[in-house]
Amino acid sequence: MEKVKIGYEMARNWTDPTIMLILLLPYAIAFLGASGYFLKDAILTVQPIVDSGVLPTGDLLNALLIKLALVFMPAVFTYLWFCGLYHSFFQDPSVDTAEFVIFRDAGMAAYYKHRRIPMCELYEWYIEEKFDFNPECEGGDVYKILAYHRDKFVTYKTSWRQLSWLIAQFLPKWVTCGSGLGHGSSSGKSIEETTKEIDEHYNKGNDVFSCILGKAMVYTCGIFHKMPNFASDTHNNDYEASREDGELEDAQFNKMNMICDKLMLKKGESLLDIGCGWGTLLRHASTEYGAKVTGVTLSREGKIYCDLAAEREGVPGEILFCDYRLIPQDRKFDKIASIEMAEHVGIANFCDPYLKNVLRLMKNKDSMFLMQVAGLRLGSNWQDVQWGLFMCKYVFPGADASTPLNWYCRQAELAGFEVHSVENIGIHYSHTLHKWYDNWMSHKEEILSGQIDAISEHSKGTHLFRLNELTWAWCAIHAEQGGGTCYQLLLHPCEYDFPRDQWVDGMHVSNEGVTGVGTNVKYGKTDKTPTKPTRVQPPRSTKKTPKKY
Repeated sequence: MEKVKIGYEMARNWTDPTIMLILLLPYAIAFLGASGYFLKDAILTVQPIVDSGVLPTGDLLNALLIKLALVFMPAVFTYLWFCGLYHSFFQDPSVDTAEFVIFRDAGMAAYYKHRRIPMCELYEWYIEEKFDFNPECEGGDVYKILAYHRDKFVTYKTSWRQLSWLIAQFLPKWVTCGSGLGHGSSSGKSIEETTKEIDEHYNKGNDVFSCILGKAMVYTCGIFHKMPNFASDTHNNDYEASREDGELEDAQFNKMNMICDKLMLKKGESLLDIGCGWGTLLRHASTEYGAKVTGVTLSREGKIYCDLAAEREGVPGEILFCDYRLIPQDRKFDKIASIEMAEHVGIANFCDPYLKNVLRLMKNKDSMFLMQVAGLRLGSNWQDVQWGLFMCKYVFPGADASTPLNWYCRQAELAGFEVHSVENIGIHYSHTLHKWYDNWMSHKEEILSGQIDAISEHSKGTHLFRLNELTWAWCAIHAEQGGGTCYQLLLHPCEYDFPRDQWVDGMHVSNEGVTGVGTNVKYGKTDKTPTKPTRVQPPRSTKKTPKKY
């Protein structure tokens, strides 16, 4: 029922798309019930005729034909409504899809020449190599075609294939022949099911992820201090120039500083990173802030990278290879971070065991928790829903807890946290995703030639390339327009004796020209306690030089 819960949480009104999809469930039940009833009635009528061996005539024949017609009536009605009213039988002369896509099959090209293509079929067909983006439109660049032209040739209506996948979310695995990337149910949240989901996505191999993430190897939203440059604009279609300009690495360095500063991380304090990825935040917190670091990951390849990188850089730390539910409860930490991992725990597990486990792992009364999460806007339209379903099916299966902000805040409070600050970093999310797109495209020849490929069998070769090409293009666009976003929530135990006065100075509130709370003081290794300013201070001008990864 995870998908139902998330659909309900995303809606403002009963007419919102997510509620409409939920209402398909009672329709499907009624459809099956009516078809089954009429089929049973027809069988009861046919059985005596078969036993007698006499062909029916007259009224008996008419009654039999009516009952047989009733068996197929729900299916015929559904087909006519779906294909004739929802999707029109007729062409739209104002649409010419050939300007943007080139189908490899002549029949598909003729049928969709003057019909909008459902977005949920567009990505399926592109991954399946049934069409190519037209090189005469924006040079065939997927990002630019979708960003500037998609509303000229796509529709965000659902399709039979997508509805079948949605129905599969409510069926047991033995009915759907298992589950996995692009098929079956992703609603299970047991440790075994979560481990399988992580394996399918994160164990593609570190070479594949380095083609996306660049030198920093950080799979979360960065923080840009100036507008970045992209191949689609300043770099004039040069993906390699975008990859090598260092802006993504600077943004990730800024983000890690921001996390440590919001947590007021000091030398000697212990930091736990739940879902530590490739360990870059841990190594940063250790080298730049003098923290004692521990990471938790379920990715086999991620742990290998963490261990090798820590050894190479001489950074002390510990990586636990386990589910968040299996972190030893006798371990306690001064500060805890979980950066874009929480979405994977699911709706039912979010408050308990996830957030309550975090609370139990806190060491002191002044311990803090920074949670960075990707979310969807409240009242999502059909375009937002299609993007969310695509991500759930092909990119992050099981990441059902990508919700509007209000839900995150309520879950935190239910678990026993107080929300100190919330910052929307969604536009930074878009720019990070756009940089990932440029990075990926800069390795196109190596990937398609097989020089770089996934070590797992879930997605390889052209399938792997096209899936990531479309993913990062669409994600960057969707985040830029606010359909998907990213939040940082700074939380602490909701207790009477929490030292709230630590924020009562000009350095821990939003200053002139500064967005966010608690970002204007640098702790690091200095252990200096900031003195109260006599006036509101401008943003700090002395910053650490971004590390060149």
